[in-house]
Parts: sequence; C-alpha cells; structure tokens
Amino acid sequence: MLKQVLLLLIVSGCGAVAIAQTQPQQTIYKWIDDQGKLQYSELAPPPGVAYETVRKPTGATPGESALSNQQTKEREELARQEAERKEQAEKTQQEAQDQRTKNCEIAKKNVQVLQGDSQIVKTDATGKKVVIDPQQREVELKKAQKDADYFCNP
Repeated sequence: MLKQVLLLLIVSGCGAVAIAQTQPQQTIYKWIDDQGKLQYSELAPPPGVAYETVRKPTGATPGESALSNQQTKEREELARQEAERKEQAEKTQQEAQDQRTKNCEIAKKNVQVLQGDSQIVKTDATGKKVVIDPQQREVELKKAQKDADYFCNP
C-alpha cells in the first residue's frame, strides 16, 4: 500500500512537471526604439536598450488581464496619435500644394501682362505710382518667368 501511494505521488509529480513544461512562456518586452516609437515583442530588445516586461509566463493571474487591457489601451492611443499625425501631414501637404497652384497662376498672369503692349505701373518705395521703362520691364519679365518655372513645374 505504501508502495502504491509512493508510486502515485511520483507519477502525479512527473505529470505536473510535464504539464508545466508544455505551457508556453509568453514574456512580452516593451521598450522605446531609437525613433521614439513604443515597441512590443516576444523577442528581447537589442542589447543596451532599457525595457520592461509586460506579461509574465502564462498562468493567467488577474493582474495579467489588467496589463493586457492596459496594453490594448496603449496601442489604441498610439494608433490614434499616429492617425492624427498622418492627417495633419496630409493637410499640411495639401495646403502647400494649394499655395503652389495659386502662386503658379499669379506668375503666369504676371508673365502675360509683362509680355503685352500696355503700360505697366508700379508703386515705388515712397508709395508713388511710376510707369516702368523697357529695361525695368525686361527685368520684371525675367523674374516673372523664373517664378512661373518654379511654381508651375513640379
């Protein structure tokens, strides 16, 4: 009888060890990479990088569930921030393109006017209106053509 109890204890102990070894070790590492982005990985970060262990080996304790929820919230917040940055970058790019288009139209009109036969009146530094001479007209035309080339050609 003692042999049977001893055998039962040995077998159950070996079974417990076998079960413990078959459960995967799920350690999640959290760190900030060299570009300032928050990273999560099952692989350890590069040597010399400070990190934090987010999830310990499986055994599902109540604290781990809270960490998973926190991790999910952090990821959602990062995704939201990234979407906002992307939206702002697209908006800025569109505004720059709109301004470039407007400048192109202005430059084309200036070239057209300067190539015409009508008199060109310009305001000088003192605020007086002055008719420009042919030499000044040529200088202004070159500037306008340069502006048109810059703003109208991508």
